[in-house]
Amino acid sequence: MSIRNLFADVSDYQRSDIGFMQALKNLGFKGIVIKVTEGSADGSNWVSATAAEKIRNASKAGLLISLYHFARYTSEADARNEANFFVSHAKALGMDSSTLMVDDAEVHTMADYNAGAMAFTNQVKALGFPHTSVYSMKSFFTSGILNSHALGDNKIWLAGYGITDLGISNAAAWQFDDGQGYGGNRSGTDASYDFDGCFTVSTGETGQVPTIEVPKPEPVQHKWQPATGTYTVQWGDTLSGIAARYGTTYQQLAAINGIGDPNAIFPGQVLKVSGQASTQNTYYVQNGDTLSGIAAKYGTTYQTLAQINHIANPNIIGVGQKIILPGNGQSNAYTVQAGDTLSGIAAKFGKTWQALAQKNGIANPNVIYVGQTIQI
Repeated sequence: MSIRNLFADVSDYQRSDIGFMQALKNLGFKGIVIKVTEGSADGSNWVSATAAEKIRNASKAGLLISLYHFARYTSEADARNEANFFVSHAKALGMDSSTLMVDDAEVHTMADYNAGAMAFTNQVKALGFPHTSVYSMKSFFTSGILNSHALGDNKIWLAGYGITDLGISNAAAWQFDDGQGYGGNRSGTDASYDFDGCFTVSTGETGQVPTIEVPKPEPVQHKWQPATGTYTVQWGDTLSGIAARYGTTYQQLAAINGIGDPNAIFPGQVLKVSGQASTQNTYYVQNGDTLSGIAAKYGTTYQTLAQINHIANPNIIGVGQKIILPGNGQSNAYTVQAGDTLSGIAAKFGKTWQALAQKNGIANPNVIYVGQTIQI
């Protein structure tokens, strides 16, 4: 099957009402994936407070419903416990065996992450839900954290924004937008294309709520494994919270990611979660970045960045990709914060407000706005 159907995914902070679901339907969305659980009963123990309402109204709007679990497992036994937790709540919501059950695997918390994903999805299958999927970022699949070809019959759902190459050949679905408007998405929520039909086309099965008894949790130690690679900041994350998950400190994460203000991180930001602060000047690609934009920020050219990073096509870079910077790697740009004035910014960088106004084409030096980029 070769299709390109739209579907959305939502968590508790997003709307649940029928108006929202109908609006998605009117925009051409055919399916929706709803967050139900996170972690395990003896771990995070997070259960959605709005999933039942979302399921009820999505059904009324005619959207095909799938469910997802945000994974925190640190071992195969822990993964099975999380699967038990997920299935228990899916059954309590009245979901039947035709439901696609998704493992949201985007926190690299064990050395063999593939083994964790397989333990999770195999347990979900064993408990009566045969249709499973694994979701993660493109960088996880292309860096080897996850091997999409070693995940059995799981439907692979890949996230990558502003990209033209998925990096793998067996993606069943692609999350192309995180609510920021990539690909012309006007829904204000995450949007994906379903290439396979698993998220948007009913199987026609007359499923029933599985009756297989969910086993008691296996005894496990929730010990976060030192992780390599990157982590993508989620809504509600703090740098100290992320540090705790990976057995490090917020100061260390700030140092290896070049973060000046540890309170200023944002959803979608890609962070290194291991290693040391490097003497080599590097930048990790964020959502919406272009090579020319990165070059302008660091006072160089996209041609130079392409050359030293061996980038054949400067129009194709991926979120989480490491970019080596020339020279001292110091940014030539400043992002305006609440309360800033042009004269204050100038004083901070040893410049005059007149010079900054001229360089940035600012006609009225009293009018700058939060989020504006000022070239220094």
